Amino acid sequence: MKKYSILPIILAVVLTGAMALWMAIQTPARAVERNLAALNSLTAGETSEAELLSRKEFQNINRMCFQATCLYHLQVENNLLSRLHLAPRIFMWAIVDVRDGVVTGVSVSTTKSGLPSITVTQVQRLPKECSATPCVKPLMLSNKTLMGVSVMFDHHSDLRNQFPKLINAQCWARLHGCATYAEVIPLLQRLNLGLNVDKPSTGMKLL
Repeated sequence: MKKYSILPIILAVVLTGAMALWMAIQTPARAVERNLAALNSLTAGETSEAELLSRKEFQNINRMCFQATCLYHLQVENNLLSRLHLAPRIFMWAIVDVRDGVVTGVSVSTTKSGLPSITVTQVQRLPKECSATPCVKPLMLSNKTLMGVSVMFDHHSDLRNQFPKLINAQCWARLHGCATYAEVIPLLQRLNLGLNVDKPSTGMKLL
């Protein structure tokens, strides 16, 4: 009887451990969702720093300031899955630029281990060399190695209201990860980049 009496305890411990592991795996995905929601509808040249700080995700993070410019930084990595070798390392960071109390830029960058980085940026005004929005630019080394892709749009673009849809947060919690950037960043399916962004980049390191 004693052997059977401890069976429910063992099952409870196993279930508790499994639930804790599942929650730990899901934590990065939920963080990505929260961060993207916090970036949504920020408008370069219009959103005030006070409005930015009213969003929970920006209230308790460190900021770096250089005179009148401050940078707010968020980042998420699938630490558990990548350390257990159950998924490739994938990293997302976001930076919000503030100058003189007004948001001037919003950037989100995603990198899979061994692949070029993809950076999506909202600015108040596109550079002169950008003839269309979104403005897509490959970042190449001198040996023609693709190091990254920049996707830039101005504050008039409706993309500023679609940050939660730009990135598939579940890629941070999926066993074996997401196979291609098209899965990670649905936005790429709408853009004809003409670039093989899923080709390994020998010169890139994931920080």
